[in-house]
Amino acid sequence: MNAKNRNKSIVRQTAANIAASVIYQITAAVCSLILPRYILLSFGSDVNGILQSVSQLLNYTVIMECGIGGLIMAAFYKPLADGDKRAVSDIFNYSRDFFNKLSYVYMGLVLMLAVLAKVIIRTEYDFAYVSTLTLILGISYYFTYYFALTHRLLIRADQKIRIVQGIQSITLILNTVICVAAIRLGFGIHTVKAVNAIVFLLNPVVFRLYVRRHYSITGKMYDERRAFPRKRDGIAHQISFFVHMNTDIVLISIACGTKEVSVYSVYNSIIYAVESFFTTISDSIAAAVGNIIANGENETLKTSFEFYRVVNTAMATFVCVAEAALVLPFVSIYTKGVTDAMYVRPAFAYMMIAAQWFFCMRIPYNNIISAAGHYGQTKKGAYMEVILNMAISLLLLPRFGICGVAFGTMIAMAARTVYMAWYLSHNLLNRKLDLFIKDTALNIIFGIALVWLIGKTITISADNLFVWGLYAAGISAGVIAALLIFNFAVNYAVVVAMMKRIKNSNKITMKNPY
Repeated sequence: MNAKNRNKSIVRQTAANIAASVIYQITAAVCSLILPRYILLSFGSDVNGILQSVSQLLNYTVIMECGIGGLIMAAFYKPLADGDKRAVSDIFNYSRDFFNKLSYVYMGLVLMLAVLAKVIIRTEYDFAYVSTLTLILGISYYFTYYFALTHRLLIRADQKIRIVQGIQSITLILNTVICVAAIRLGFGIHTVKAVNAIVFLLNPVVFRLYVRRHYSITGKMYDERRAFPRKRDGIAHQISFFVHMNTDIVLISIACGTKEVSVYSVYNSIIYAVESFFTTISDSIAAAVGNIIANGENETLKTSFEFYRVVNTAMATFVCVAEAALVLPFVSIYTKGVTDAMYVRPAFAYMMIAAQWFFCMRIPYNNIISAAGHYGQTKKGAYMEVILNMAISLLLLPRFGICGVAFGTMIAMAARTVYMAWYLSHNLLNRKLDLFIKDTALNIIFGIALVWLIGKTITISADNLFVWGLYAAGISAGVIAALLIFNFAVNYAVVVAMMKRIKNSNKITMKNPY
């Protein structure tokens, strides 16, 4: 395939992946609101807190993966771009064997966690209740994570994220319908989660069938050095990020109890839905970026990055401004009827949203670093992030509770985002750091000004989600209009170049706006 056709193919695949990602994230967001709401109303904040705490503890078992999953996906890029079936098979066979062995260790850890969960989690429920629920959640987690993980990584690396998202969307809808039906029929939380595990078994089964049909994976033997030459470089990087992202709930469950975990999880579910939207779309773009880097197309990379940065920043600012204006009324409606904990926490909400904004801002920078395989070069930033988060959270948690944890997360996110921008300014893109500083400062000022203006001019009086949705639609439309004007003024060169690119979609080259 010549360069022109290959670039057109990348654009088409990326567009299809993004469309599928948007559909999946809308599905995930809706489902993630419906099912927890039923759990809160039917079983209470304590049970919801147990579910969140156990899930977070189970997430820590992923540490033993050593971050290999992300590194394996990056390793697939070049051989897939080159059509090197032997290298693809080597990576696939190494990954499959690695995760098969790891699954046995994982189940051992789940059994251990089932014994210790009651000791770690502050709850009124007895040992048998917590332990059996932990076992069920552990099995469910195995089906969704470890089983056919290699197959999923291969599909994603091959720019076919739309396949993954389509399968996962169907499974989410099916799981939500069946679990809600089980709750309404009066089944206990253990039965509901057991049904959840059975439904999610469908995902890996379909992934395995798809890979078997569409890829020529040969042999069972492999050369580990050929399959994965830079394994050690990424391990510390991936583990540090994982610990950073999965610390908060564990600390809160130990220090504050499951009801505070439930409060945290309600806000975090909203934050996570948005972050997942960004990361899922970003994964669609990351596969294309990996392909561009693998082919040494530096100018295309620089141009694409500027477009990606502007769009990503505008989306991040839009989402966070809208969230800041709408989240408290939403939580008030969402938790209506739940009286065993106080859920409306303004300071906590705003710090979580600020942390989310920094996370979303860094996604383009992180994708370039990951696709280029610069794990070893940037692991100091990963260490810094996890140390800052842990230190600040532990220092402030006794006095400020979940607000202290949120502040620690926000500061750590901001620091790591600045570090990534600094690294790219000196490596890979050789982009001036001044552009990042200017972009960040202007968006912070503009975002805060918008939130203040909305708060001063609009009073949201809604007692149900339909009325809230009308307010959300109006406020979102106003924020979008304001951001369009703002970005046209601040990023004029990039916006004009993007508009020309859209208008002349058949052209594959464009002068770098910077």
